[in-house]
Amino acid sequence: MAPPKKVRLKILFASAELAPLCQSGGLGDAVSGLARALGAAGHEVTCILPAYRTALRSHGCPRLTDRGPMTLRFRPDDGGPFEVSGRLLSGSLFPGVEVVLVDLPALYDRPGIYGEAGGSYGDNGLRFIALGRAAAYYAEATQPDVVVANDWHAGLTIGALRTSLDRGPARAIGTVQVVHNNAHQGRFPASCLALSGLARDLFHKDGVESWGELNLLKCGVAFADRTVAVSPTYAKEIQTPAFGEGLDGMYRGRSHRLRGIVNGIDTARFDPSTDLALPAPFSARDPQGKRLCRERLLQDLQLDEPPPGMLVTGIGRLAAQKGWDVLLVAIDGLVRLGCSIALLGDGDADLARQLKDKMAAWPRRVWFKAGFDEGLSRRLYAGSDVVVVPSRFEPCGLVQLIGQRYGTVPVAHATGGLVDTIRDPHFAPQKRQDDVEDPWGTATGCLFSPLTAKDLVEAVARVAALGQTGRLPAVQRRLMAMDVSWAEPAQSWAAILTEVATEARARF
Repeated sequence: MAPPKKVRLKILFASAELAPLCQSGGLGDAVSGLARALGAAGHEVTCILPAYRTALRSHGCPRLTDRGPMTLRFRPDDGGPFEVSGRLLSGSLFPGVEVVLVDLPALYDRPGIYGEAGGSYGDNGLRFIALGRAAAYYAEATQPDVVVANDWHAGLTIGALRTSLDRGPARAIGTVQVVHNNAHQGRFPASCLALSGLARDLFHKDGVESWGELNLLKCGVAFADRTVAVSPTYAKEIQTPAFGEGLDGMYRGRSHRLRGIVNGIDTARFDPSTDLALPAPFSARDPQGKRLCRERLLQDLQLDEPPPGMLVTGIGRLAAQKGWDVLLVAIDGLVRLGCSIALLGDGDADLARQLKDKMAAWPRRVWFKAGFDEGLSRRLYAGSDVVVVPSRFEPCGLVQLIGQRYGTVPVAHATGGLVDTIRDPHFAPQKRQDDVEDPWGTATGCLFSPLTAKDLVEAVARVAALGQTGRLPAVQRRLMAMDVSWAEPAQSWAAILTEVATEARARF
């Protein structure tokens, strides 16, 4: 029997971020990575996003073609109607991936994506309502097989397609809402409903309303053919009051349309065998360079050399979600265990001050830099034995995947995508019969729970024990040999998108 014919899909991604053009965190990497993998697999992918000033000036911005004018008309409740005008620009970003930039200077020609100096622009409701409407009109005009709306910023795209634009051939467009972080839902005053173009009778608890506000993520979830969370465990977690942030009932009611698929990372960008930021290359086949990276890191940061398994790093956003307050408390215990610690993070100013105090209290044992430095972050991954990920919740997470790619053992709180991407036979829920003889034989990291400083230190101590017994290099080689690329996630995504496209065609 001949194999089934491969379906080539026409896919439109709507997003507020897209690497390398514009990003403030992992969203841009995730959208870019998946789009690129689907494009490489033969699908026709277009990504639509705002023409931020930073995007137009980015070194990664392709040569753009003017696609013609665009005007969005708004009729607010508290004032006269107005228009926002601009143009659509397009260019080829990656093989199989086109980018369309919504160039509305009045809304997007600003220094920051969401705001400046850690704040938010006061008209972000209008700015991302405009993105959703522009993406919906573009989809109606170009007829993709499936529209994929990423997070709350693009949720209105699906709401508009399934309500005011649910006519003619547009009915055959499938829709998928992606939940990258359910904690951010795009809630705005009820008055923003008039700007959205949605009918007033949709403003209720089973529609687009949450606690008297317009909820743009809920708008996407309510009308989507499928909702995809960025890991299977997170897909379960958001159905609970603890993680649902008020939408758990909606997720439970649509659980038959809810899936979880873990993200991958760009393994060409994060490749220790070719990374020019590193003092020495290394790989699973030739791991010697990792030892040299460790030596250089200790020298550059002027840290005392700890025993194998005890050079610990933490990289990321200084925020309560990421558990840096727990890591702060754990530092004394880690130092007493024998660890040297290198930390790099940007965010909460008070946390940064306290981390600097720890650096002063433990000279040559603790190093911290406030801010973010891409090259330095990769040198920290490459030179360290352990990367800690103490997130309170983590939809998927990139730190643990990058750590694995660089042969650095992730020690993570057992939540969300961290559970789905780290195999720890010592962690009771993951223990199997064949782990009894050699629990480290299949391990790809350490999980701990509950989220306390004591449990974090104890998990690091388990890696330190690996170093003492000489087994750490074997685990590191296993990590470096893992496939943390987008290859497997993209196959799962293609299956769902094909399913959605087939169902959508039957509607028309």
